[in-house]
Amino acid sequence: MNAVLAAVESALPELFPDGQGVVVSVSGGLDSMVLLHALHHASGAERRLVAAHFNHLLRGEASDADQLLVEQNAQRLGLKIECENWSCDEEAVQEFGLEMAAREARLEFLARVAKQHQCTVTAMGHHRDDQAETFLWRMMRGAGGIGLGGMKPLDSFPGTKSLRIARPFLGLGKHELRAFAKAEKILFREDSSNDDRRHLRNRIRHELLPVLHAEFQPGIERAIEQSAELVRADAEFARAMARKWLGQLKRSSFWSLHTSLQRWVVWHQLIDQGVSPTFEMIEFLRKKPDGQFAVSRDQSIRLDTEGRLHIRKTTNMGYDLSESEIRPTTSWTEEVFGGTTIRCRVTPQKPPAGAEELLDAGRVGERVLLRHWRAGDRFVPIGGKEAKLQDLFTNAKVPASEKRRRVLACTEGGEIFWVQGLRIGEVAKVQAETRRFLRWDCREL
Repeated sequence: MNAVLAAVESALPELFPDGQGVVVSVSGGLDSMVLLHALHHASGAERRLVAAHFNHLLRGEASDADQLLVEQNAQRLGLKIECENWSCDEEAVQEFGLEMAAREARLEFLARVAKQHQCTVTAMGHHRDDQAETFLWRMMRGAGGIGLGGMKPLDSFPGTKSLRIARPFLGLGKHELRAFAKAEKILFREDSSNDDRRHLRNRIRHELLPVLHAEFQPGIERAIEQSAELVRADAEFARAMARKWLGQLKRSSFWSLHTSLQRWVVWHQLIDQGVSPTFEMIEFLRKKPDGQFAVSRDQSIRLDTEGRLHIRKTTNMGYDLSESEIRPTTSWTEEVFGGTTIRCRVTPQKPPAGAEELLDAGRVGERVLLRHWRAGDRFVPIGGKEAKLQDLFTNAKVPASEKRRRVLACTEGGEIFWVQGLRIGEVAKVQAETRRFLRWDCREL
């Protein structure tokens, strides 16, 4: 039996119970078109399939052609089809970025279709190659065990308890899906945005993974799949043990817990209090008992000596929590933030010495976060040692009012690599192996 059909049929009992409706998310690309046909072939009359296509309207006529192909195939297979065009929410795009806003809108659409057709499962065509890309992408962003664990074959649907996501192709490579499409004469469309090398995930797909294949490990996707499963299982165990510790009336000392458990104990309490955890926040709290960490203009958090989290309402502490984002390209990008104009540009060759500072674009990442100083910030200046940014400001004789106004630039993973008026960070310094250079300039308005 073909590997694709074998994977789907073996997954049916666990992922797609008899008698339950299934929403199949179909973009018109290879993965989802193969998923639609394979599920239709394997399900028979035991499961109701509903094809769902969300048109993001981002590629003009190409987007309309995607939708037409999905509609024609659904009709040919005798399946119900639901389509919706995206009414782009400019506020969401401004706050979360285009990719995240589009993803959230698509998920909301799938949840509505599932409710309308009384379906309990949404099927998606993610495969082993996607899993490998996700692992590497998240690793570069500094993800922990849950993030590196990647996607599960069966998972909860975000924001909808009665709905699940099923991914029957996670054990298959993209080449197997392509072979099935060719054998079954399944038409699909290629999304040109998947070749845009400005996006980190696409560079991982087209540049990093081929190098890993050719020069290090031909079966890298299987190795990553194994690593992701091991990391996820360990992280889920640590997370469960931390929750168990929190639920005990008589607890062992927080400070006697393994570092992993300490982090998860803090993480759980932050989530329970509605605070979005960051690595820097968790490390500050667990290393500095009773230390205050500002999370808003009028709110701070601390971890007491017993490992319990406390939120404190305060008067305006004077922290400016505004943020902005830059996505450096090969053209000059300019952003005005906090009374300062930041200009940057990525170049493949090292430019001659000029007025701009020169950084390693690869180590900085695809996105740069601009913000101001906050209590607990730490920084490693080039050639120096890690220190509290507050101490560095003091040593540089920066007035208290001024340090709150200075602009900070952070990598995708949240590490500070540039502080206005100080040396650049060690993390972003140009090295002999640097292949992409970030020209960085700032001027006050």
